[in-house]
Amino acid sequence: MLAYIKGTVASVGSASAVIECNNIGYEVVASSRCLDSLTVGTEAKLQTLLVVREDSLTLYGFFDSAEREMFSLLTTVSGIGPKLAVAVLGGVDSHTLANCIASQNASVLSGIKGVGKKTAERILLELKGKIKADATAISNAANAVDVFSNDDALLALMSLGYGSSEAATALSRIEGKERMTTEEIIMAVLRS
Repeated sequence: MLAYIKGTVASVGSASAVIECNNIGYEVVASSRCLDSLTVGTEAKLQTLLVVREDSLTLYGFFDSAEREMFSLLTTVSGIGPKLAVAVLGGVDSHTLANCIASQNASVLSGIKGVGKKTAERILLELKGKIKADATAISNAANAVDVFSNDDALLALMSLGYGSSEAATALSRIEGKERMTTEEIIMAVLRS
């Protein structure tokens, strides 16, 4: 029904932004990653999806159509509603999420706030085969996991605000991490 919204960013909150379009302020719920990219007073164009419930009409906003499609897929998983789908997209970008699903990597998903191990496994199980990921990206992600086996450091960096691919890249640059503790690895990444 509503494919996108284009207008001036009137305000940005922790869970939504208000986009002013033709003197009407539309509240758009979006992931933290999407909201962080918005600046009050600038023009923005967000892909949107209107979710109709018995007691509400909620407009969700996304960077691009790929993120919107991933949101739609996530909400087909049993037990995952729009709120949790937005949280997942706030933790990882849609490309990384597609690669996690295609490679069946639950560790990245379970590191997202609000997503436990069982929920991550349910996402992987129910979306397996529905996602076509880039073979090169999967190979690179697998190599990063092979080279770096300490998931605790990866999850810790993600909790500090790193994206999953950004954290994996930062970790791949640290030399001698095999002999370091998780804390030493994190400090080395933060220093670099």
